Amino acid sequence: MEFRVVERTFSEDESNPTVLLANMDTTINIKRNMQKMEQVIQIAHDREANIVIFPELCVTGYVWDARDDEEVFTHLRSGDNNLLKSWVMQIRDSLSQSDNGLEYIFYNNVRSGEEGLYNSTFVLSPEIDPFDPAFIYDKIFLPPIEYRFFQRGPDRQLVLDTKWGRFGFLICYDLTFVELARKYALQHEADAIITMAQWNSEGLREYAHMNVRTDHYYGFLWDLMNSSKAAYNQLWSLAANSVGHHAISNEYFWGGSGVWAPSGLNILQASNIHEEVLIIRNLDISGQTEREKDEYNYRLDFQQIYSDVEDQGTEIRYLDGNGDLGNRKYTRVPGAGDDTQPRP
Repeated sequence: MEFRVVERTFSEDESNPTVLLANMDTTINIKRNMQKMEQVIQIAHDREANIVIFPELCVTGYVWDARDDEEVFTHLRSGDNNLLKSWVMQIRDSLSQSDNGLEYIFYNNVRSGEEGLYNSTFVLSPEIDPFDPAFIYDKIFLPPIEYRFFQRGPDRQLVLDTKWGRFGFLICYDLTFVELARKYALQHEADAIITMAQWNSEGLREYAHMNVRTDHYYGFLWDLMNSSKAAYNQLWSLAANSVGHHAISNEYFWGGSGVWAPSGLNILQASNIHEEVLIIRNLDISGQTEREKDEYNYRLDFQQIYSDVEDQGTEIRYLDGNGDLGNRKYTRVPGAGDDTQPRP
């Protein structure tokens, strides 16, 4: 298993983080997936990346339409994150809070709860417990096939405030619901949205009289929605997607993991065919977000007319990089529609 590594440098400021995105073929072989994740993490250590982002369901691979749903349930349960605690904690304990070390790993896996299974995003960092529900995001919007296997997550988003910027999280189909991203941007003042996906490629759209046709309509949507999410909300879009064919359903995943600036412009994108590791050095997440707002600040322009999406208890999780989670009290920001901590 050899990953092609694509490396670029965003700025000369070495105080900014280096971000790694895994454009990974997530098979239904759990052991093989875990080995691939370990390989990517080792690359991150070797290349002094600070943040690693994996695709959706990177441990189990994606679900499929089986004659007997119990076949899929059995597979998902065998990769339940709760069963992998020793492995997860071993990886977490390899992380550091050094500016030239790997500090955050964001990955997605199956999680069992009282109501059933959830499609969940987890955070690995030296200063937190990855099994603490406060740091887990459960997928809110499920496509039809996932309703057969997963419970819908509560309307509670995950916001991490770090020394490098404020991050919000989406999982695959969540990307198509613009209010989720807008809430991260307007109410929680996120600098970046991290999306983990198993986004497929194939979909036919044809306009015969105009001589316009594509067999990869869903791939087109992946590129479009990441770009528009960034541009509409003036924040970064950091997105990791699976690539390759599903072993059972033969579904083809688009890959195309990438980095979209707050302007909406794509500045780095992976292959739609091959596994790759993208590394972007010195990514000025919070600074560039502010600079993009110099000419137009959508948040100020829209805050008087923006209507809330009802929430079920999202709180910003403050991580100061010194092992202090902090219990900062929120200060009301006029017109923000939420209690949020102003920028220092």
